[in-house]
Amino acid sequence: MMVDTLRAVILSILAVTKEGRVDSGELRSSLRITDESFLTALRLLEKEGLVLEDGHNITLSNHQRLRLAMRAIEAGAGFEAVSRSLGWLEFEEMVAHIFEENGFKALRRFRFLARGRRWELDILAARAPFVVCCECKRWSKGMGNTTARGIIEVHLEKAEVFAGRLPELIGRAGLVGWRRAVVVPVAVTLSATPLDIYRRVPSVSVLALPSFLAEFSGQLERLASFRVELPPPKSGPRQTVLRRL
Repeated sequence: MMVDTLRAVILSILAVTKEGRVDSGELRSSLRITDESFLTALRLLEKEGLVLEDGHNITLSNHQRLRLAMRAIEAGAGFEAVSRSLGWLEFEEMVAHIFEENGFKALRRFRFLARGRRWELDILAARAPFVVCCECKRWSKGMGNTTARGIIEVHLEKAEVFAGRLPELIGRAGLVGWRRAVVVPVAVTLSATPLDIYRRVPSVSVLALPSFLAEFSGQLERLASFRVELPPPKSGPRQTVLRRL
């Protein structure tokens, strides 16, 4: 089967299932491909567990939509085309899911107060002793332009501010019992651009994120990081035990 056909079918499915299920006949009529090509693509996606056809209806769970988006990129779909089909929060959820599959505990939309203002991290991912401050962005050509580099500058500052407040955020960040933490700022993009680094902050494509995390500790020397010593857990009040004499 032609990769172009598979890519077209995937993008169409993503576009029409934002609000739920879609009739397979309506989907087929929206595509300029043969019935045989459409059914071949659909059966392949079913076999891969990416779609479910119930009668004439095609349905996708949120997790399947995320996996299908990644499959579209693997099939050569441009990140802009996938972005139009995939909601922004869905992309963030995809990134969080990848962190979780690699042993991290991921918190979405982590907000904190510092320096008299409110800050927000798209994803806060923790796997002792690392705490990754993740910024999810859509740029497609790496960090070669002023806008992308400006975003990295802001994110680097945000990670530093967070690191300074971390001893007071241990409970909320899920770090109870940790004695130290290494805070690392990272940007994750939907594009398939190669790993790029600016100000020692890496920009990683979502497709390369699993391999990046697998080699994470070995890359730390060339990445920006903030080491934080964390206070020991506070001992709670002792409970008085009454003994019968």
